[in-house]
Amino acid sequence: MRHLRWQLLIAILGMLLAGSLLAGKAEQGDIVVTAEPVRGGVYTEALVGAPRRFNPLLDYDNPVDRDVDRLIFAGLTRFDSYGRPQPDLANWIISEDELTYTFVLRADARWHDGQPVTSADVAYTVGHLQDPAYPGPADLGQFWQAISFAVVNDQTVEFRLPEPFAPFLDYTTFGLLPAHLLSEVGAADLAAASFNHAPVGAGPFKFGALTGASGRVTGVRLSAFADYHGTLPLLNDVQFIFYPDAGAALAAYQAGEVMGISRIDAANISTALQLPQLGVYTSLLPEYSLIYLNLQSNEVAFFQDKKVRQALLRGLNREVMVDRILNGQAVVANSPVLPGSWAYNPDLPQIEYDPEAAGELLDSAGWVIPDGASPGTPGFVRRKGEAELRFILTVPQDPVREAIAEAAAATWAELGAAVEVRVVAPVAIREQYLAPRPRVFQALLVDLNQAGSPDPDPYPLWHETQVESGQNYGGFSDRITSELLEQARITTDLGARARLYYSFQSRFADQTPALLLFYPVYSYGVDTSVSGVQAGPLVEASDRLNSLGQWSVVSRRVIVEQPATAAP
Repeated sequence: MRHLRWQLLIAILGMLLAGSLLAGKAEQGDIVVTAEPVRGGVYTEALVGAPRRFNPLLDYDNPVDRDVDRLIFAGLTRFDSYGRPQPDLANWIISEDELTYTFVLRADARWHDGQPVTSADVAYTVGHLQDPAYPGPADLGQFWQAISFAVVNDQTVEFRLPEPFAPFLDYTTFGLLPAHLLSEVGAADLAAASFNHAPVGAGPFKFGALTGASGRVTGVRLSAFADYHGTLPLLNDVQFIFYPDAGAALAAYQAGEVMGISRIDAANISTALQLPQLGVYTSLLPEYSLIYLNLQSNEVAFFQDKKVRQALLRGLNREVMVDRILNGQAVVANSPVLPGSWAYNPDLPQIEYDPEAAGELLDSAGWVIPDGASPGTPGFVRRKGEAELRFILTVPQDPVREAIAEAAAATWAELGAAVEVRVVAPVAIREQYLAPRPRVFQALLVDLNQAGSPDPDPYPLWHETQVESGQNYGGFSDRITSELLEQARITTDLGARARLYYSFQSRFADQTPALLLFYPVYSYGVDTSVSGVQAGPLVEASDRLNSLGQWSVVSRRVIVEQPATAAP
């Protein structure tokens, strides 16, 4: 008893002494207690969907696989928050003629089984991309088949391009595969390899185990890789749990089963925003919606007049479309280059809904209001000689897209443009309207997805040579635009390329070759108990995990003395 009383007395005296010291410090400056993240703990996230195979060459069509692969695998390069290529497993040198890219692998790069990452792994992975039997996207395979590849030594590889191509580095972010584990597996057999269910990568987290119940895979557990060549993650483990839809994922968070939600859709965003402990993060998706105008068709020759195109854009109430039809889950678009990109021109004008200005443009273009009619009169159609301002807007069968098309037709009707909305099966958009030459649509509402590469490279979509054989679906032919895109494609200096793309976007805004609608947004949620979460531009949805290495679920309290403020 006497021994315990002495211990208690010593503890009390220690507390009094510490208090007096802190009081003395308080006279000199403020004492602040802050939380400092430390290594440890497990982060759990609900992924919407189901896994198929964990392989970076095969995850192109499954967001769940891409999320998991983002943490397991590493590439020669990676993207920073502005979409610029940065060294990952290797650094690079570009030859003076900009045709040869030499990559030197890091000496400390290791696979999760401890084996070193070597040129043999690069050769194996690139060889599969070049193989005609590669089961991935055909255009990606065709791209790599045009690239010559050579191993210089165990740490050095060279790529030889047929012509200068500034976006090439974007194509080197693919996750490498370990040749020592897959050397007997050819490209045609890669999809069926057992490796895809117990992968070995060189990324910040290594595969742990699949979890399941009733014979069904329900999740996957990853552990921090102690020998990772980059900064070691603060989290010990990451556990992904699979849910069939966004509603089920949100319900799992509310039930305390997970700490994060990979996707919050428009139907659940209002509920999510009302949860005080859930931090909701929103970023623009790498895609945009637009209405193509057929500039090559004589049936709608009036689309060849820039003033008509500008009038139709000013006659679109896109803000109302976003607010009422898309529940606010989009941003009005003003450029074919995505905001957040290093190439986006921040000085571009935002074209507002202005029916009066739209009418004046049509007047100046010679499209007059019939006698006895006025803007807003039901059924009135502007005329120019014997021609009427009348066209068909084709739209894929989808409630949201149909509502947008009907809203556009309604506001254009008030200007004196008669628009018939024609709804077709989504599969018909490419097969019947985009693929045929010449193209048969008059106006066409589509979504352009640019996921996978942050390099804008608008050449395939807007260069004049792509009208007949490429993806210049509207038939836009403008020499100034084409020259800007040609130069930007062969200029590796990022600053010089950005200036060329700035000029391209200004020219695009003036010419209005298509009617840009909006950029959709992607929302996800992470509990506020998780620190270090950062939202940035998305090249794809998996990019929300780019900063996961700095996320923390464990912290310690640190006393920090702030300098005293001098008396007046």
